[in-house]
Amino acid sequence: MRLLQYNNKKVKLLTKTGNVYQGRAYFCDAEDYETEEDELTIKNELDKKFYGFSESEIKSIEII
Repeated sequence: MRLLQYNNKKVKLLTKTGNVYQGRAYFCDAEDYETEEDELTIKNELDKKFYGFSESEIKSIEII
């Protein structure tokens, strides 16, 4: 999955556990943040909180 294409876009993200998050996405490169996988951070529209998801946690993403 190429997460960079979702950077600074409004998205709807479905996790593998079935949770849905909708809001602005921010790409976090694995090398820059010293993690094993690239990640997306989402500012969720419902509660205005930030949530981070590694590539392996994401089932699907849709630009809205």
